[in-house]
Amino acid sequence: MALDVCIGLHRGAFSLQAELQVAAGEIMVLIGPSAAGKTTLLKAIAGLAKPQAGFVRIGGQAAFDAKRGIDVAPWRRRVGMVFQESALFPHLSVRANVMFGLRGVPNASARAAEWLAAVGVAELADRMPRELSGGQQQRVALARAAARDADVLLLDEPFGSLDPLTRRSVRWELRRFAQQAAQTSGRALLLVSHDYLDALTLGDRIAVLEDGRITQVGKREELLRQPRTQFLADLAGHNVLEGMLEPARANSNLREVRVGPLMLQVAEAGDEPPGPVFVAFHPHEVSLLKARSLVSPRNQFPAVVRELVPLRDRLRVYLDAGVPIMADIVREAAADLDLRDGAPVVAAIKATAIEVYR
Repeated sequence: MALDVCIGLHRGAFSLQAELQVAAGEIMVLIGPSAAGKTTLLKAIAGLAKPQAGFVRIGGQAAFDAKRGIDVAPWRRRVGMVFQESALFPHLSVRANVMFGLRGVPNASARAAEWLAAVGVAELADRMPRELSGGQQQRVALARAAARDADVLLLDEPFGSLDPLTRRSVRWELRRFAQQAAQTSGRALLLVSHDYLDALTLGDRIAVLEDGRITQVGKREELLRQPRTQFLADLAGHNVLEGMLEPARANSNLREVRVGPLMLQVAEAGDEPPGPVFVAFHPHEVSLLKARSLVSPRNQFPAVVRELVPLRDRLRVYLDAGVPIMADIVREAAADLDLRDGAPVVAAIKATAIEVYR
């Protein structure tokens, strides 16, 4: 079901004025700085915070409408929500936690088993929450939210409390879960995150919330190319590309990722299985050369300059290498390379500078 939100909510000095539409079957990532109102917006959608104005519509039906005096109770809104902390019932097993919202539903046990398998914890069904790690508890919370017959799923930084290494290992699971959950019955899925890689790799579209206002909404490429605020400009300061991780080679610490016509060598993929991945690297990690170097970096490929954009202390160079790539260089280097629109260059990136994510 589609989600249509237009609300005004005021608490003390804070004001949330947000308008947002998430299509049926779409994954939208909501990102913004701390205290921007992201969690408050989710709570308003779920019925856990009451706006003073506006409406919340799910599948065209009003869950909240200030003018019409409609305020459907949270448990009747057909909304599933996962908080930063898992909030599992400590006295119930993993299976019973997932089945809690399925009381009276035929084949509840089978549905619970399906979603536990979807998040990779099927073998933990008989354990108690205290016997699980933080990441496992969050997976169970995701399964519980998805198993309900909800039309909208709201995920509030579901892995925000985990350490960075664990977050990285579960990001691909979250992406797979989000896609499956959104596609089931055409649900709208809204995911809050403060992690730029979550925003750039998980969503069909990205919405940016700053100081209680939606400042920009669009697809990843659109927002990276034309950021309208400083927060988004900082977020946009990364190259994020989709690729295919190749099988590991014997006697090599490096892996290869095919990105369009490029074959990038990367140092941190480890024992990851082959398949679709994202690669990310900062523009300042991209060097521009007049010709190939015989020393380093390992990744060198021809590119054409498409645009030069002056920044405060450097130039951002937009390149066409068969895929779009951004490079940041000092102005003196641009003069030495005689950079201009249409100029050929060689772009170089160290294998150790490229991060790989699923």
